[in-house]
Amino acid sequence: MPVKMLDTSGEVADQSIAHNTRIVAIKKALEHDLADRYSKVVMIPARDVATVCPVEDPQCLLDAAAAAGADKALFVSIVKTSTLIMRMYVQIVDVPQRAVTQKRELNFRGDNDESWRRAERFLVRNLKAP
Repeated sequence: MPVKMLDTSGEVADQSIAHNTRIVAIKKALEHDLADRYSKVVMIPARDVATVCPVEDPQCLLDAAAAAGADKALFVSIVKTSTLIMRMYVQIVDVPQRAVTQKRELNFRGDNDESWRRAERFLVRNLKAP
């Protein structure tokens, strides 16, 4: 599923371009790093999800994952709470069973390319094998 981001930091500067660039980078890194663990990794583009599930209802998202042939769906949401603190909420859902099989909540410091890369690598290292 597409990586989502919410910035609640209240910072004056518009960082949407930098955040969108980092979201693209983390999606590519997850696709690459999880390919070693899963036999097939398919990233569903955000525009496709928006077309099929405009409200992003959980059941609709899981239906979209099933239609793409997924056994598991990865949901990642990143929340920027301040200039220094970021949170990453992650769930892996067994698509046929419609049940969460793994859940992680990570805090990481800094809103820059390197902090996002470190958070992604830490996440992949700490996910349980399927």
